[in-house]
Amino acid sequence: MLVLLVEDNRLLSNNIIQYLELSGIECDYAFNLAQAEMLISQQQFDAIILDLNLPDGDGIEACERWKAQCFSSPIIMLTARSSLNERLAGFAVGADDYLIKPFAMEELVARLKVVAQRRPAPQRLTIGDLEIDFANHMVYRQGQLLALSKTGWQIMALLARRSPETVSREEIERMLWPDSAPDSDSLRSHIHLLRRVIDRPFERQILHTIRGVGLSLRDEINASA
Repeated sequence: MLVLLVEDNRLLSNNIIQYLELSGIECDYAFNLAQAEMLISQQQFDAIILDLNLPDGDGIEACERWKAQCFSSPIIMLTARSSLNERLAGFAVGADDYLIKPFAMEELVARLKVVAQRRPAPQRLTIGDLEIDFANHMVYRQGQLLALSKTGWQIMALLARRSPETVSREEIERMLWPDSAPDSDSLRSHIHLLRRVIDRPFERQILHTIRGVGLSLRDEINASA
């Protein structure tokens, strides 16, 4: 089992990771939501352990956003909030389970095993003649498998989950490089390579640049380019 822990308390995180590994559960770690979203775009997790209070956002809002974007991994929320209304708010946005701090590590492991069994079948998303297989990190257009780089896949996955919405360049940069600002040409180069793979061999454009705003992945013949 591969689990993602999203928690800004370093001491608690170390304790959780050590206990999970002793229990035979592999664990990736994110200090904040930006790091978590980068890891989620790269890897399919059997479960996510998500703290509600993080330095760059609220866990309930993140859970709602991820579920809306076709992330299929079940989510266990960690919180010091014990009121029924707060727990119901988490379930309302798609959380699969709740643990109130402090909790027993044995209980966390037991709940992880239960929610991991609930994970739905891997999801595919179709946009026009483009098909994205999130579970296997594969992209097809007109039935042809496209060869994307690791960074190309991350950009594609983000845009696909938000389609037909326009995603700002700043948001893409934060997802790709959460800890450091990239060179001004880095994102432009990756987008150029991505467009060459998914658009140039085909008659119709599907990756659109919305000037002054960002990028959109959508099946629209007359979109701004």
